[in-house]
Amino acid sequence: MEDLLIERLQALGFQVTATRFVASSGPLDAAGIFGAGIGWLALLVLPLLVVPVPAWTIGLFVVSGVVALLTFTWGIARGALRSAPRHRADVRNIEARRGQPRVWLVAHSDSKGQGISLRTRVLAVVLTAAGAVALTSVVLARLSDLLSFPSALAAVLPLVAGGALLSRSVPRDDSPGAVDNASGMIAVLAAAEALSVRSDVGVLITGAEEFGMAGARVWTADAQRRERFVNVDGIDARGTVRIMVHRGDRKQRQAAARLADQLMHGFEQAGSRARVGPLPPGILVDGVVLAAAGMPGVTVSRGDWRTLGVIHTRHDAASRTDADAAVRVGRTIATVLARQLG
Repeated sequence: MEDLLIERLQALGFQVTATRFVASSGPLDAAGIFGAGIGWLALLVLPLLVVPVPAWTIGLFVVSGVVALLTFTWGIARGALRSAPRHRADVRNIEARRGQPRVWLVAHSDSKGQGISLRTRVLAVVLTAAGAVALTSVVLARLSDLLSFPSALAAVLPLVAGGALLSRSVPRDDSPGAVDNASGMIAVLAAAEALSVRSDVGVLITGAEEFGMAGARVWTADAQRRERFVNVDGIDARGTVRIMVHRGDRKQRQAAARLADQLMHGFEQAGSRARVGPLPPGILVDGVVLAAAGMPGVTVSRGDWRTLGVIHTRHDAASRTDADAAVRVGRTIATVLARQLG
């Protein structure tokens, strides 16, 4: 599909550059190992909360365990432990431009399967965060007195459950990737076609987004950027259009918020339900990296709770994707950008 996309972009008059790089599944592997480790750490702390041992040993055990786990998983995520990643891939970023872009249309080209769906990952992150707060609270309470086993167990279980779910987020190759993210590439191409007379709009198709947004990191590594972006990641045949504003400095937030409001009004005028909001917990997209590089922008998605239950599974097949819906999303984005760029 990438080759077909390159041919179409060239036919539209874009100068296309493909940059190859090697990506690894280290960040994804690290998340799974962290989940398993934090769950086991919580289980090991449980008996210390209810037996008469010096309270300082519990704090030392928890702190040293967390530090060791973070150090180990950081090494895997960063590639310092080079034998750890399960998968390595030779991938490419595709950049298309005619002149000097003022705004970039962005989508990622890769797909991946996991042991859990994106919906389950969101649940896992929420449970893990809540469990970490609960465990911290009971460890502090234990400094003054022993805890009852039921209360200690109730505090530990969310972290154990969240960690167990996160431990299953291992990469697999069984997801067709129709919603995530063939639909996004269709929408971006439709927007590029609608804006084909402009020289201030560029197209960026990133590789290895599923491996810790590696493509976006490579693209932003060489230069500080200030152009705006609209990232399209997942357009299902059902649900509300979500326009997610990415954080940054004050000027970035203001520019992104203006863009988001204009997109929302554009979708509503086109007859689509739309709302503006932040990224849900547990979901990471290329827009996070682009915003960290200084670019104001938003990520556009469409779906519902059932959509999250399909993404990253073998059920993310073509039957889940309405190409016409993706085209309509792309053309609406183009209409708004043409109005904003003047």
